Amino acid sequence: MTKSYIQFTELFSRLSPYELKHLSECILCKLEAGFEEKLCGSCNKIELTGKDIKFSITEAMQDIAVALRERELQLQRMKLNKTKALVFADRKLVA
Repeated sequence: MTKSYIQFTELFSRLSPYELKHLSECILCKLEAGFEEKLCGSCNKIELTGKDIKFSITEAMQDIAVALRERELQLQRMKLNKTKALVFADRKLVA
């Protein structure tokens, strides 16, 4: 588990300013979406807790991971379609 933390911090330190901004926006959106009542509610006595923030950060990171995998999958599908087009184009020319 320590290895995972080390890898995470190494990768986090390599993020560009644009990527850091995007990550921050994703986390902020999760906080706003999940805890809008607490943030904007009429009762000012309700506070956002550390547990709320931890939950939002975890949810945001999971959403980002899924989005990245979906994008990777989309790129691989495009490569597959390109390969298929090249293979089938060669077969059509021979026939």
